[in-house]
Amino acid sequence: AVVSTQSTGGTSKGISEAQSHEEKLPETAAVIFAVNDDDVFFHCLVPKKVSGAHSLRADAWVATFSDLLAAKCGGKDLYAQGSGCGVKSMPEVLKLAKQFAETKLK
Repeated sequence: AVVSTQSTGGTSKGISEAQSHEEKLPETAAVIFAVNDDDVFFHCLVPKKVSGAHSLRADAWVATFSDLLAAKCGGKDLYAQGSGCGVKSMPEVLKLAKQFAETKLK
Protein backbone atom coordinates (compact mmCIF):
# COMPACT_ATOMS: atom_id res chain seq x y z
CA ALA A 1 0.00 0.00 0.00
CA VAL A 2 1.10 3.54 -0.71
CA VAL A 3 0.38 6.52 1.54
CA SER A 4 1.73 9.72 -0.01
CA THR A 5 1.55 13.47 0.60
CA GLN A 6 2.23 16.28 -1.86
CA SER A 7 1.98 20.05 -1.89
CA THR A 8 -0.36 21.23 -4.65
CA GLY A 9 -0.02 24.98 -4.40
CA GLY A 10 -3.71 25.47 -5.03
CA THR A 11 -6.47 22.94 -5.34
CA SER A 12 -7.02 19.22 -5.44
CA LYS A 13 -6.11 19.17 -9.16
CA GLY A 14 -2.53 18.36 -8.19
CA ILE A 15 -3.81 15.11 -6.79
CA SER A 16 -4.25 13.68 -10.28
CA GLU A 17 -1.33 11.45 -9.31
CA ALA A 18 -3.96 9.19 -7.77
CA GLN A 19 -5.46 8.44 -11.15
CA SER A 20 -2.08 7.88 -12.80
CA HIS A 21 -1.09 5.65 -9.86
CA GLU A 22 -3.74 3.16 -10.89
CA GLU A 23 -2.13 2.82 -14.33
CA LYS A 24 1.44 2.54 -12.99
CA LEU A 25 0.72 0.15 -10.10
CA PRO A 26 -2.58 -1.60 -10.91
CA GLU A 27 -2.42 -3.98 -7.93
CA THR A 28 -1.39 -1.46 -5.26
CA ALA A 29 -3.84 0.32 -2.96
CA ALA A 30 -3.09 3.98 -2.28
CA VAL A 31 -4.16 7.06 -0.37
CA ILE A 32 -2.78 10.25 -1.90
CA PHE A 33 -2.95 13.46 0.15
CA ALA A 34 -2.58 16.94 -1.30
CA VAL A 35 -1.85 19.80 1.08
CA ASN A 36 -2.31 23.51 0.44
CA ASP A 37 -1.96 25.89 3.37
CA ASP A 38 -4.34 24.32 5.92
CA ASP A 39 -6.48 22.49 3.34
CA VAL A 40 -6.07 18.76 2.86
CA PHE A 41 -7.50 16.85 -0.10
CA PHE A 42 -7.30 13.08 -0.45
CA HIS A 43 -8.10 10.33 -2.91
CA CYS A 44 -8.07 6.65 -2.06
CA LEU A 45 -7.86 3.86 -4.64
CA VAL A 46 -8.16 0.17 -3.89
CA PRO A 47 -7.89 -2.26 -6.82
CA LYS A 48 -10.71 -4.80 -7.01
CA LYS A 49 -8.25 -7.68 -6.63
CA VAL A 50 -6.81 -6.18 -3.42
CA SER A 51 -10.21 -5.32 -2.00
CA GLY A 52 -11.51 -8.84 -2.51
CA ALA A 53 -8.41 -10.62 -1.23
CA HIS A 54 -7.86 -8.46 1.86
CA SER A 55 -11.22 -6.85 2.67
CA LEU A 56 -9.59 -3.43 2.22
CA ARG A 57 -12.25 -0.88 1.28
CA ALA A 58 -11.51 2.70 0.24
CA ASP A 59 -14.45 4.16 2.16
CA ALA A 60 -13.41 2.38 5.36
CA TRP A 61 -9.79 3.46 4.84
CA VAL A 62 -10.61 7.18 4.65
CA ALA A 63 -12.98 6.83 7.61
CA THR A 64 -9.99 5.95 9.82
CA PHE A 65 -8.53 9.46 9.54
CA SER A 66 -11.27 11.78 8.22
CA ASP A 67 -12.40 12.90 11.68
CA LEU A 68 -8.93 14.32 12.42
CA LEU A 69 -9.32 16.58 9.39
CA ALA A 70 -13.00 17.44 9.97
CA ALA A 71 -13.29 16.12 6.44
CA LYS A 72 -16.24 15.73 4.16
CA CYS A 73 -15.74 12.54 2.25
CA GLY A 74 -17.51 9.81 0.39
CA GLY A 75 -16.88 6.80 -1.71
CA LYS A 76 -17.32 3.11 -2.15
CA ASP A 77 -15.24 -0.05 -1.89
CA LEU A 78 -12.75 0.82 -4.64
CA TYR A 79 -12.59 4.62 -4.59
CA ALA A 80 -13.12 7.36 -2.03
CA GLN A 81 -12.19 11.01 -1.78
CA GLY A 82 -12.59 13.94 0.51
CA SER A 83 -11.30 17.23 1.80
CA GLY A 84 -10.83 18.84 5.16
CA CYS A 85 -8.43 21.05 7.05
CA GLY A 86 -5.77 20.66 9.67
CA VAL A 87 -2.28 20.28 8.29
CA LYS A 88 -1.01 19.99 11.86
CA SER A 89 -2.88 16.68 12.12
CA MET A 90 -1.10 15.18 9.11
CA PRO A 91 1.49 13.16 11.05
CA GLU A 92 -1.29 11.36 12.93
CA VAL A 93 -3.42 11.06 9.76
CA LEU A 94 -0.54 9.41 7.89
CA LYS A 95 0.14 7.09 10.82
CA LEU A 96 -3.51 5.97 10.97
CA ALA A 97 -3.71 5.49 7.20
CA LYS A 98 -0.56 3.35 7.18
CA GLN A 99 -1.65 1.29 10.20
CA PHE A 100 -5.06 0.55 8.67
CA ALA A 101 -3.48 -0.63 5.41
CA GLU A 102 -0.86 -2.73 7.19
CA THR A 103 -3.54 -4.40 9.32
CA LYS A 104 -5.66 -5.29 6.29
CA LEU A 105 -2.78 -6.41 4.07
CA LYS A 106 -1.17 -8.84 6.55
